[in-house]
Amino acid sequence: MHAAEKLQFTAVEHLLQSYLLENLVRPATSRTYEQVVKRWIEETEISCVEAVTRDDVLNWRNGILARARPETWNKYRRHMRALFNYAITRGWVATNVFSSVPPARTGLRLKKTVDIELVRKALAYLEADDKNLRPGWFWAMVVRAIYFTGVRRRQIIELRWGDVNLDTGTWRIRAETSKTHREWLLPLAPQVLADITDLYRRTCELLKGKPAKHHQVFNVTKFYRRYKGPEMKEDQLGGFFHRLTEALEEPFSSHRLRHTMATLLAVHGDIRTLQEILGHTNLSTTMGYVHPDVERMRSLVTRLPDL
Repeated sequence: MHAAEKLQFTAVEHLLQSYLLENLVRPATSRTYEQVVKRWIEETEISCVEAVTRDDVLNWRNGILARARPETWNKYRRHMRALFNYAITRGWVATNVFSSVPPARTGLRLKKTVDIELVRKALAYLEADDKNLRPGWFWAMVVRAIYFTGVRRRQIIELRWGDVNLDTGTWRIRAETSKTHREWLLPLAPQVLADITDLYRRTCELLKGKPAKHHQVFNVTKFYRRYKGPEMKEDQLGGFFHRLTEALEEPFSSHRLRHTMATLLAVHGDIRTLQEILGHTNLSTTMGYVHPDVERMRSLVTRLPDL
């Protein structure tokens, strides 16, 4: 009887909910955990934590790698490993089978960027105020903000008027919006400072008064009735970049803009300052934007004796 009482049948969904209840994670992180667990259950049909074996994990990994990039498996593994580490602390399992399966080798790839002429083409397209991308003036501000600051999409969404100082020309990245959970100040390029000043004027005119410090800075719902809700959401911002990609017939995203900004600045050699701008904790992450100069390499190989 006592042996039977010790048997545990913990559902993976219960493990997830218990983990999220105890750990303070961001909403986006919570959604990622939910998606990974859903994928695990759908593809393995194993819903009991105690029943998961190393072979189960290996088979799941091989299936993922057959259809997706190594980074996808590594992300799934990272989240499931965190859940099973938590399961160990609860006494639900003795070992972590996800820790026993190594991550996949990803290799070092060049960052995906956009050509500077394509950025200019995008801004010209937005200034023409195409009906599918209205309000053009607003989205042009968003593109310039990301290009000149290198901020992530979430940091555009989470920017509040209390974070902006128009007198000093700075933008405060709050710890809760930072991937590295730290806070820092970003200098605003003249173009972005002019945009945010104009946006502040437009917001004041719309509200017939000054916006509160907690109000969202880039809030398209205030300026175009097509967008619903009290604040702009990440999926609305993502939808804009998707439509812009279709209009330009070339990939164009907030992430590519960030990579473009970082890659263009990396060639100037001040990697430490670029690290601070991008909010990286490790210099090695910033070094990923430093690429060999193809023309210098070409100049070197031309010094080989002719054949």
